[in-house]
Amino acid sequence: MKTVDINVDIGEGFAFDEDLLDFATSANVCCGAHAGSWDLTKETVFLCRRKGVRIGMHPGFPDREAMGRAYMKEDEVAQYTHSLFEQAAEFRSYAPDVAYVKPHGAWYNMLTEQHPANQGLRLAVELALQGVLASTGLPAMLLEGSDIVASISKIGEKTILEGFADRAYEPDGTLRSRSLPGAALADDNEITQQVLRLARRVDSICIHGDSPGCVEIAELVYRTLEQGGYEVGF
Repeated sequence: MKTVDINVDIGEGFAFDEDLLDFATSANVCCGAHAGSWDLTKETVFLCRRKGVRIGMHPGFPDREAMGRAYMKEDEVAQYTHSLFEQAAEFRSYAPDVAYVKPHGAWYNMLTEQHPANQGLRLAVELALQGVLASTGLPAMLLEGSDIVASISKIGEKTILEGFADRAYEPDGTLRSRSLPGAALADDNEITQQVLRLARRVDSICIHGDSPGCVEIAELVYRTLEQGGYEVGF
C-alpha cells in the first residue's frame, strides 16, 4: 500500500490551522515574513507537535502586502535572498525537528515555472533555494514534474514531490496563475479526481490554509486517499 502525505500551509494568521491539522500529516509553517509573526510561528510549531504533525518550514518573500505572492524582479530576488536565509536560521532555532523546506508563493512559482523567459531570474531564485538547502541540510518540497526537481537532484539535494488538491493545473503541469479564472478548485468531484490522479505520482498533496472551505477540502482529501487504497502519512 502506497503512503501519501497531506500537507497544509499554516501559521499565516488564518482561523483554520488547528482544524486542518486533524487531517494533515505535514504542515508548512510560515516563517513570519510574508504573513503572520514569529510569535505565531512558535505557537504553530507547538501546535504541530501537540497534534503529532511533521513540521516543514515555509519561507517566502517578505512583501506582506502581496502575502509573498507577487513576482519579483531579478534585483529584488537578490535583495530578498538574505531574508530567506534569515527566516531559515530563525525557524530552525524554534524547530530543530523541522523536516523539510517548502518555498512559499511567488518563490515557489518562479522555481517551478517551466521554460522561463528570464533565465537570470530563474537562476537567482534557484541559487537562493540551493543556499537555504545547503545551510539547513533539509530536503525541498517541490512541484512534481517541474524542471527544478531534476536540477536540485543533480546537485545531490533530496526532494519531496507534491501536488495540489485545491489548485488548477495548466497543460504543461504548472499551476494556473491565481490571477486567472478557475485557479482554485472548489467542486468536490474535481478535487476527488485530481487527488486520485496525483496520488499515483506524488509523495504529498497540499491544501492551502487561507480559504473558508479548506477544512472541508482537507477532510475530502483524507477520505479520498483512504477510500482509494492509500495510507495517509509520510
